[in-house]
Amino acid sequence: MKVVIIAGGQGTRIASVNNEIPKAMIPVNGKPVLEYQIELAKRYGLSDFIFVIGHLGNVIKDYFGDGSKWGVTITYYHEEAPLGTAGLCLKSLIYLQKIFHVLWRYGDGHCAR
Repeated sequence: MKVVIIAGGQGTRIASVNNEIPKAMIPVNGKPVLEYQIELAKRYGLSDFIFVIGHLGNVIKDYFGDGSKWGVTITYYHEEAPLGTAGLCLKSLIYLQKIFHVLWRYGDGHCAR
């Protein structure tokens, strides 16, 4: 089962804290929030990720690469223009199985095809 992590937002509200990294990369106890999501998903047997990146997405790609350091596989979809959660679910259907998970706003959710 694939996990789609939406990490393409501009982080306008968090920009006052740090505007040089995407909000998914804001560190908590020395690790980016996104790393905690990977670790949690992996704990439940999920290891195949699609990261939807946009604003400052290169920071995410540079840090996580292909995911091998965490024992997972990460592929990237660069969002040229914001599509929102529903738009991304629809656009990504060709890459996904019948059931997949979508993580956004540092919570969890799912979409079914």
